[in-house]
Amino acid sequence: MKSLLLITLLFSQLSWGQQIQAPTGSIITPTDAQKLLDHHNKVRAEVKVDKLIWSPRLSKYAQQWAQHLADDKRCKMIHSDCQDEFGNHFGENLFWGSDASAFNALDASKSWYEEKSDYSYEPVGDTNQKGVGHYTQMVWRNTREVGVGIGYCKTGGIIIVASYFPAGNFIGEYPY
Repeated sequence: MKSLLLITLLFSQLSWGQQIQAPTGSIITPTDAQKLLDHHNKVRAEVKVDKLIWSPRLSKYAQQWAQHLADDKRCKMIHSDCQDEFGNHFGENLFWGSDASAFNALDASKSWYEEKSDYSYEPVGDTNQKGVGHYTQMVWRNTREVGVGIGYCKTGGIIIVASYFPAGNFIGEYPY
């Protein structure tokens, strides 16, 4: 009986992958972080690339940028320098919603995924990246980690920032 329980527990961990615990590194709840991570990994499985893991370090970076955009930039979607104090470069996806009560991190992930319908498998380029760069960053084969931050705008909106390491979307390369 004990061995059956142990096998069941091990199987559930292998099936579902990483389980995000508090603290997440940002104000995103562990439940919402898990939903976003699971969605990203489902999308990545479609193109047969490895799963991402949750990064509290990236979440902290994303949170600081999301808060800066919400507080100091009137919730305008402006990309950060995408680089930490050690010189590590990140990929970055941004999402804005007009009503913070109507949107969450999973909605952002689904929005980025919708770009798949406009993507025809080809190397990333200057002209073909418009409108699909969020999607290609989600599925970039060398990316291993993701973290998310959320900023609440004074106008009632929401801005969601996802940071990815290593960064993707290199000109001339295929995402997967």
